[in-house]
Amino acid sequence: MSNAAPDSNFNIYRFLPWIALVVAIGLVLAVFLNAPPRKITIAAGPKGGFFDTTAQMLRDKLKADGVAVEIVNTDETLNIIKAVDDTKSKVDIGFIAHEVDHDKYENIQSLGSITMDPLFIYLRPGLDITSPSQFAGLRLGVSPANSGARIVTDAILGLYGISSSNATFVTLSLMEMASAVEGGLIDVAFFLQPTNNKIVARLGEGGKVKLMSLERADAIVKKYGYLHHLTIDRGGFSLEKDLPPADVHMVGIPVTVISKDYLHPAIVTDVTLALKDAFRAPTLVTARGTFPTMDLERDLDSNADAEKIYKSGTGYIPPLYKVLNFWVAGVLDKIALLLSFVLSAYVFFSFMGFPSLYSMWVSSTADRYVATLESLHKKSLRIPLSERELERIRRIELHFTESNHAGKKASKLISDISARHPGHKGRSAV
Repeated sequence: MSNAAPDSNFNIYRFLPWIALVVAIGLVLAVFLNAPPRKITIAAGPKGGFFDTTAQMLRDKLKADGVAVEIVNTDETLNIIKAVDDTKSKVDIGFIAHEVDHDKYENIQSLGSITMDPLFIYLRPGLDITSPSQFAGLRLGVSPANSGARIVTDAILGLYGISSSNATFVTLSLMEMASAVEGGLIDVAFFLQPTNNKIVARLGEGGKVKLMSLERADAIVKKYGYLHHLTIDRGGFSLEKDLPPADVHMVGIPVTVISKDYLHPAIVTDVTLALKDAFRAPTLVTARGTFPTMDLERDLDSNADAEKIYKSGTGYIPPLYKVLNFWVAGVLDKIALLLSFVLSAYVFFSFMGFPSLYSMWVSSTADRYVATLESLHKKSLRIPLSERELERIRRIELHFTESNHAGKKASKLISDISARHPGHKGRSAV
């Protein structure tokens, strides 16, 4: 039989059950406080636009995992990044398609660029011009102020000397602009949308309006570093109709998904997996696998988990989320750093010779039982113990017999109590 913990008036092992209780409560609180949110908010652009349709796709994905999504639509897409950056705002995720000043936004992270938005310049039927420098005196359909599309449009027009002082700017929604340019109510329509947007695709495939080519796209890109030179190849819209009838040179800007930098990792994982599935396909201006990517938006900090998902092979799912339930995986993911610290501390203290948790628990149990025996022994000196108390002693005696952790003090206490209660059948093995 091994020796019990040293006899003393104070032994920390006696308090181990209480310490364990505190730790258990702490773990419960950690689970509660670090669980994925039940609801998030996504700020999107105008209804029917690319931001909006992408937000709806993410809503469907998150709903499958029990997360409700509220979509907030706005025409002023330049303000989306401000809402995401604002810690008091309820907006968790948003989109940008414009230049970003990193120093202005401290609480933003990139979840990756997902597509390229070319600037489509459509001319009304019968309008035969070849350069934006010829837009003076025309009616130009443009997006609302404080939108990414308007910023890019104004930048391009400015290079050609066109402004509201020598042309008429007509602010319209996407649907209104498409109808207006087809019907000749405006002369030129500007759309900053991906090539698979239903509105711009319908215009391109219909052949009624003409898509203008910017022959000086390279020069434009060098003036505005955030823009990219893109090309829609001849026949890109329709090989059967040979539309467009020649290569069309354009400028465009990547669309990037952004979030608060403290967005829960489970939400980040769900969102980035959905984006990877949705945007790996080729478009009229990009090859398959170009998107999603972290390589285009360098003015924002990248989320490391999202970047790993994008760089991993098709079908990759982080191990936690592949094996465990979304909510369980989310909690473990959030507290992974804490768990790794606890494990490292445990390994360190074990290496330094500190007792293991099991031995501490055994010693704690022995100390508590010895303390109980001391109390009952003192009582037996004054009055006979009850049958219930004697039964308790039998259970303690049985524990020590089976665990072989009694020690001399426990044996002596049980022997003394048994001597005072001849009817008590003690176990001499103790």
